Amino acid sequence: MNALPATVNRFFALLVAVICIVVGGAAITWTTHTPWVHDHLERIDQGWFARAGDQNWWGWALVGVLVVSLLLGAWLLSLNIRPRKVGDIELAGSDSSGSLTLNPSRLADAVAAELQAAPEIVSAKAKALDDRKRELLRITVVAHPDTGYDDLIARVRTAEKHLHSALDGSRLRPQFLLHYDDPGTKGKNAKGARVV
Repeated sequence: MNALPATVNRFFALLVAVICIVVGGAAITWTTHTPWVHDHLERIDQGWFARAGDQNWWGWALVGVLVVSLLLGAWLLSLNIRPRKVGDIELAGSDSSGSLTLNPSRLADAVAAELQAAPEIVSAKAKALDDRKRELLRITVVAHPDTGYDDLIARVRTAEKHLHSALDGSRLRPQFLLHYDDPGTKGKNAKGARVV
């Protein structure tokens, strides 16, 4: 998740928590007959709540709350599900005479193809993404269930060395997610996730 969605989500979680604490605290103090709370709540015209539904503005107020809620909800959804892509990466060796750039999506495809060509690998998928201001090349590898862990790690280490040489001086970092395939699923499901 990017920094902006994470900050917005934390703000709204804090806001909901504060509202719940205030309402819950008011309910508890009301039932325990705390004088200060009773004095303040009794000053409120409680008949207003019964009369509000009969007012002309009540319907418009409900429509306004509905529209604002829908717009806020749509904005929050778009903020959280928007693509977290990484732009072209400038490599070491770039200078005033020119810049060397690399498309991370192409690099991800190349890494996945290299890993998937290995006989012990069922599938390999890679994608470049921005995770809270960290540019990652996330590679998900699913290995045959009878593959030894050391063999799998050796295969991944080779891919990692190739990536480090290609990404020298770049902020993009590889992240490997390793899984073992479930023997009865023929590559559809994977178990035993491990992050390297």
